[in-house]
Amino acid sequence: MGRVIVVGSINQDITVTVERFPAPGETLAGTSTSYRLGGKGANQAAAAAHGGAEALLVGRVGGDAAGITLREDLRSHGVDVSALRTDEEITTGIAFITVSAAGENTIILDAGANARVTGAQAAEAIDAGADDVIVLQGEIPAATNEEIIEWAHRAGARVVLNLAPVYPIAPDALASVDVLVVNETECGLVLGSPAPSTPEEAITAAAALRERGIEGVLVTLGAAGAVWACAEGSGHVPAIDLGPVVDTTGAGDASVGVLAAALAAGHGFASAVAEGMRAGSTAVLAAGAAASYAAIAPVSPAS
Repeated sequence: MGRVIVVGSINQDITVTVERFPAPGETLAGTSTSYRLGGKGANQAAAAAHGGAEALLVGRVGGDAAGITLREDLRSHGVDVSALRTDEEITTGIAFITVSAAGENTIILDAGANARVTGAQAAEAIDAGADDVIVLQGEIPAATNEEIIEWAHRAGARVVLNLAPVYPIAPDALASVDVLVVNETECGLVLGSPAPSTPEEAITAAAALRERGIEGVLVTLGAAGAVWACAEGSGHVPAIDLGPVVDTTGAGDASVGVLAAALAAGHGFASAVAEGMRAGSTAVLAAGAAASYAAIAPVSPAS
């Protein structure tokens, strides 16, 4: 099995639960507040570890109490944090999250130390190999992602890019990505077209993204599941109802992390997508992002 090497963000998630989201200018009373490990990079690394992979996180935290706590939190999820650096003069990234009674969420990010993650940091810390899967997201600088894509391919490793949040990406960099993961809104933004509203439209959109040189594309559709496309074909994976939805925060990251774990374990793309979607459906059954991953089942090595 290869490793899952995540280069990305780590945040202090500050979550307030509310009955409903406030209108502009409105003040509402929250029902509870929690402080948890978050950040798309940290979440995806934690999910990959729960999915059975040897998972490493390359990133940065600040020289504050949150940085110390989050480092230990990652260790508790089984993530190797030897490549997680501390910048003493800056704060750790923060995500301010509201979660409604319906399980939906809104998120505001302050990047903090995440803005200082560099490609050189990853290259110096990790000796990547052909069996490894490198995972990237949009919460670290775009220039860093481009450096990492080049470094990963020199090493023969595969790259999974979760382009969230979406940022302008050079066509040659996008074409160098092995797997692109986006939701329906992000898919539309990348293509410069309306977001797909049905699985059929999403499959067409995924095929259009593949025409840009990407080997495999996954478009997540929330309650409608997800669609995928690769050289072997395309398909729709319906959402899996495992029980009442408690909190959707981090569900997408669970899917990405476990998809990467399945690829590292030798699964084909369609099988890896199915494993990732099951992990995402599991994550919504509990509160929090990484805190909701304990029930994720490890991926079996491909036969």
